[in-house]
Amino acid sequence: MGNMKKPILFLLVLFFGATNQEAKADWPVGKGRMILTPSYTYSQSTKYFNADRLVENSPFGGKFSSHTLSLYGVVGLTRTTDFIFNVPFASVTSQNILESNTHFGVGDMFAGVAFHTPSTDLKKYYSLKMGVIVPLYSNTTEPYLGLGSKGAFVAANYSFNITKRTFAILEGTYTRFFDQQDGPIQFNVNAVYGMELDHSNLLIFTLNHQNSYSADKAFSANLNANKDFMYGTAAVAFGKKLSRQLMPTLKVFYTVYGRNAGQGVGLSFSMAIKIP
Repeated sequence: MGNMKKPILFLLVLFFGATNQEAKADWPVGKGRMILTPSYTYSQSTKYFNADRLVENSPFGGKFSSHTLSLYGVVGLTRTTDFIFNVPFASVTSQNILESNTHFGVGDMFAGVAFHTPSTDLKKYYSLKMGVIVPLYSNTTEPYLGLGSKGAFVAANYSFNITKRTFAILEGTYTRFFDQQDGPIQFNVNAVYGMELDHSNLLIFTLNHQNSYSADKAFSANLNANKDFMYGTAAVAFGKKLSRQLMPTLKVFYTVYGRNAGQGVGLSFSMAIKIP
C-alpha cells in the first residue's frame, strides 16, 4: 500500500472480518498467512419502513431480533490471491404481544476467492472477489434464518490513502440467488472512511446501501423472508490493536432509510487473530 503503514493494513483486514452480511473489503494477507475473526452481532427491529419508505411500528408490538456468532477467515494463497469464507450461527426471534418464536442454527455460509492488484505506485489497491453462498438450514419454521437459497456473488472494490493516516474504500457487490424463480437479485454498495488515531487505534465510518429485486413484492414481519426491499445503514467502529496477532473491534450500526425493510439497530464485537 505504499506509504500506508502495516498496522493500518492489519487493522483494516481485521475490521472487515467483523462484518456480517455486508460485502467484505480486504487486502492480501500474504502467502501462507491467515486471519481468523470470530465475532458476535446483535440486531433488533421494532419498526419498519413500508412500501412508501415511511416508518411504522411493527403490528401488535412486534420485535424482530437476532444473535449471530460468525467465523470469518482470510487465507493467503499467493501474494495477491486470498481464499475467503464466513460461517455464521444465528438465533432469530420474532415476537409480539400474542406469541414469540425462535429459530436457531447455522446460517448462510459463503466461500470464495479474492484477487488483489496494486497500482503502479503501490498506494492503491483494486480487488475482485467471487464466490458462492450455501444455506446450511431449511426454512421449515418461522422466523427464517435467511432466504434459504443458494447463490453466487461478484464484488469489486477500490481502496486508497487520502492522507498518510486516513483511507477510503469504495465497493460494489452483485449477488444472485438461484433456488427460486423470483430470485432475488441484489446490489450492495459500501463507502468507507477510516483514520488511524495512533499506532494502535483505528476509527472507521461506513455507509452501506442495498437493493434487492424480485417479482415477489410481499412484505412480511418475518424479515428474512422478504425478497424485494431496499435499505441504507450507517455504522461506526473502533478497533484497538493489542499485539501483532490480536485486535478487538466494537461496531454499532443503524438503519437510516429503507423500503419494505426493518428499521434495525445493533452492535457487533469481534476478536481478530493473525496467524502466524
